[in-house]
Amino acid sequence: MDASTTEKTQRYFSPRRLGHANLWVSDYERAYDYYRNVIGFEHAYIQPDNQASFVSNGNTYHDYGLIDIHGRYAKPGQNPGLNHFAFELRNELELAEGYRRAKAAGVQFSSLQDHDVAHAAYQLDPDGNQVEVYADVVADWRAARSGVIIKEKPAYVPGESSVPVKEELYPKNPEIHVVKEALFHPRKVAHVSLVTKDFGAMLDFYIDVIGLVPFAGDRNSDFIILRGSASNGDLVLHQSVPGDETGLHHVGIEVLDEAGLASAKKVLPGKGIKLDSEIDHPARVALTIIGMDGVRTQFFVNRDWRPASLRSLDRRTALALL
Repeated sequence: MDASTTEKTQRYFSPRRLGHANLWVSDYERAYDYYRNVIGFEHAYIQPDNQASFVSNGNTYHDYGLIDIHGRYAKPGQNPGLNHFAFELRNELELAEGYRRAKAAGVQFSSLQDHDVAHAAYQLDPDGNQVEVYADVVADWRAARSGVIIKEKPAYVPGESSVPVKEELYPKNPEIHVVKEALFHPRKVAHVSLVTKDFGAMLDFYIDVIGLVPFAGDRNSDFIILRGSASNGDLVLHQSVPGDETGLHHVGIEVLDEAGLASAKKVLPGKGIKLDSEIDHPARVALTIIGMDGVRTQFFVNRDWRPASLRSLDRRTALALL
């Protein structure tokens, strides 16, 4: 199932990769420790006024944002789950130019944000998931984002609030910090896997608006893997079938090696962590757990990761592997 979706030359944005995944959590302080001690990302910073905490291993200014369902940004009755996921652009100039073209074409944005270390624009995809495109605007995010952060966010409009930064300030060859005592040892948050209600509309949105390109699968497949310019898979869309629960299936984390993955598996029962699926495939070895608040997290190591290696996957295998 090689990618056969036609690649268009006019896109509003051109992401490099998935930058982070933010989750609604039942307790942002407990989640801060869970995503360090189990998932393996260091404490980065915390926002007590927003009831939110953020973790990173140095790969970016946060790999996970953990927003409390009892905080001021939560709607009444908010449940734990996906808050949003974000795609990294090369620089702020790309953000501003893409925003201008998209607005001129009638694309709607749900929010524009100045995060001090990054500037961002948010949209809702056809399934209602919130999606961010952002650009780093400082070289040393730790100098601005560490410890306790309490500050008001100024109003921001790409290309209008200030002269867009042309310099490419995304992390280049970052030092990856390992939490040795953690159960897992991640390289990065690598992909988000969604079961979608409207496969065609979602595919069009992520190609035409967000600017991802196909890696494997196509419009007629059970799934498609989409990627940015600096990755080999950032978003997986799975066609839903009757009876499916749509939305986030899992967040995928690439880990350091297979030996560490095998060691982590051995201690899951003693930690009270439920194993959702395990798959040993020529393309990838993957282990998925049911984590805090019932959110699935997949940990994987790629092997022969090529479109040809992913041909003829049945639907159940694809959900566990991709």
